[in-house]
Amino acid sequence: MTASHWLRRAVSDGIPRRAAVVALVVGPILTVINQFEALTGGQPLVWWKVALTFIVPYVVATVGALGAKSADPGPAAACQPQAPGLVSTRESGDGDGPVKARVHVTLKPGVLDPQGKAIHNALGTLGFDSVTGVRQGKFLEIELTESDPERARQDLEAMCEKLLANTVIENYRVELDV
Repeated sequence: MTASHWLRRAVSDGIPRRAAVVALVVGPILTVINQFEALTGGQPLVWWKVALTFIVPYVVATVGALGAKSADPGPAAACQPQAPGLVSTRESGDGDGPVKARVHVTLKPGVLDPQGKAIHNALGTLGFDSVTGVRQGKFLEIELTESDPERARQDLEAMCEKLLANTVIENYRVELDV
């Protein structure tokens, strides 16, 4: 992939905003660590080092997001049915009417799920001791006027990428109905 491709990806999908938040949280901490003597009056403040303490976390967050996107099989793979019986019954170009879809949004493995933990604890309190874990997610039913399933899938993938899922921490799966 070309450098321009990576640059376009680095400035898309909310990556700059998320990287800026990381830099604004981590930057002051690193500034205190690296410039403590200057901040307490013992030495002069080195401004280029202060700038780097904000630039480095921004770059690291951006590269991390790009790495996560390249390791992810992508929206086309993430939206493919993942279990038997979830396969669309429509063929591309059927045009039989509007497309209905189900979208499942779940946290990626390893992402902390405080709501799932709270539900798990509440179930235990209610006597459901056989529950060993809970992961909470979102389920959406969406109807589209689009009659071509392939175009509908592309639209739904774009919806997931832009609004329905935070693709940094969430996976999504789209199921098309007749």
